[in-house]
Amino acid sequence: MVCFCKDLDLASALPSTQRDSLRVDAPPPQLANMLKLMKLNANLSARADLNLAELLPVDQNWLTANISAQAPNGTLPSVLPPRGGPVLALAMRLAVPAALFPLDDLAALKDELTQAILSLEENVMAQTHSISQMPSPSFRNLALGAHMTLALRTQGLCPFEVMEIELGEAMTMGDAGTSMARQDATLQFSRRLPGMRLPAFGLPLPQLALATQLAELASTTAALNKPPLTPEFIDQLKRQFAALQNFPVPRMKTPLALLMAMAAEMADLEAIHEAFGEDALTPSGQSRINAMFTHWAKKRIPLPLPAADLQSQFELLPELQDVIDGGQTANMAGPALMSSMSAQMPPPPITPFLEVIAALGSVMTKLMGQKPFGACSACEF
Repeated sequence: MVCFCKDLDLASALPSTQRDSLRVDAPPPQLANMLKLMKLNANLSARADLNLAELLPVDQNWLTANISAQAPNGTLPSVLPPRGGPVLALAMRLAVPAALFPLDDLAALKDELTQAILSLEENVMAQTHSISQMPSPSFRNLALGAHMTLALRTQGLCPFEVMEIELGEAMTMGDAGTSMARQDATLQFSRRLPGMRLPAFGLPLPQLALATQLAELASTTAALNKPPLTPEFIDQLKRQFAALQNFPVPRMKTPLALLMAMAAEMADLEAIHEAFGEDALTPSGQSRINAMFTHWAKKRIPLPLPAADLQSQFELLPELQDVIDGGQTANMAGPALMSSMSAQMPPPPITPFLEVIAALGSVMTKLMGQKPFGACSACEF
């Protein structure tokens, strides 16, 4: 049975009325500039663009030629579709729902979706406060600041630790010392930037397009748990998705757009708690966050436009290992890729509904530490 269990600890996961009284400032641009400067400094040292330029073939038609050589009887579209073609791309979209619902058994799928909908409406939506498709400005500020804080911590700098040291509330030791060292090194780098001759981005557009194609292929097969890519596997997917084309979209009291908004808000709430602590929505938590934003707003962290433009190009680069993995797949699975890329496979109408149900289940699992789907003695669906 697939249901949103009645025994769930929903209080920790569902949007609360606290969000309606939030008073959180917008995160200052200094935080974003610090993050971009840190990444640019690292990118100028690593030069992944030059590594990819040396690794990849210069022929922008390499992938087309490679697949056609392995499957000479097929015909690829003039512009190759992303993520391994429509069939594999749809399989990736449905990978998480496929782990929850029997997509290859339509009768069982209908029964389990009915259970999921009834339990969602009765056990979850009945306890949910009003949901807006557009969160309040303060909640958006809080979410944006949370994602920015987490990204800076990934680079080794915690904005709160820097503030506490500079205000004399903490000592320069341990992680706090690391944060200060990272800030000082980045500020020194920013002071050198105006006098630096920045290098040109080293990966030509055709090679960047190929790198992106290969990395997307790698991420697609990884989402499918790296199955053996054969024409038979693609044919199996085609049959499954063709059967789903006529599957009726279930009716719900709650509009799908509101469910999507709730899933997005819950995902932001997870990031807010991770970045700012469980008290982030309380008055004391908001005061602490606003104090950090105010402290950073007083800093001078300029980001010259040429540096910002170069960093925006670096951000387009996929991970080197993903490109390598995608290239290996392309070298071994040409016939399957020909079958997927040459197919017409519009997503079945049920696809967005399955994605939203799966997203709700995923984010609730992270927030509550327990899986929302499953049978228990309290469920009667």
